[in-house]
Amino acid sequence: MTFLRPIHRYRIGVCLLGLLVLGFVVHLGGGRRFVVVNVSPSVTPGLYVRTDRLPGVGDLVSFEMPAAARPYMFARTGHDGEDWFLLKPMVAGPGDVVDTTRGEVRVNGVPVALMPQTADRVPSVPLWKASKVLGDDEFFVLSTRVVNSFDSRCFGPIRVGDIEAVRRALVTW
Repeated sequence: MTFLRPIHRYRIGVCLLGLLVLGFVVHLGGGRRFVVVNVSPSVTPGLYVRTDRLPGVGDLVSFEMPAAARPYMFARTGHDGEDWFLLKPMVAGPGDVVDTTRGEVRVNGVPVALMPQTADRVPSVPLWKASKVLGDDEFFVLSTRVVNSFDSRCFGPIRVGDIEAVRRALVTW
């Protein structure tokens, strides 16, 4: 019978200790999800921690799955996404003009991204087509990291009350 070499026992010990510490840190958040794991390619995969910042344009935020997105999520996954959170950067905020009516997203007249293609997804991804001045409590979230990111282009602006936290990367891979 072979035993683990000392180097392997060391690595296993370090991993277990790391998981224990991470669990403790998450528990300190008092149920407020201090650390989240992102595996979606629309934001760099990794661990993200809660900050105390108020949300603003340019921030990365975690937020509740918007009600407008839930029918699509249910059709894709069989779950309505009621207790799911998304992690996206905010590209526009209160007073900004967002226009998605021309096949691209424009913020204050400046093109920032193309609208997602709908033909390659089953069920077809919803598209939010509108031209709107964002209200005092609205933000437009959008990731340009992948072509078909599921973001405000699909479900429209999010409300500040839906934002769980402003996040920053702890470690990415």
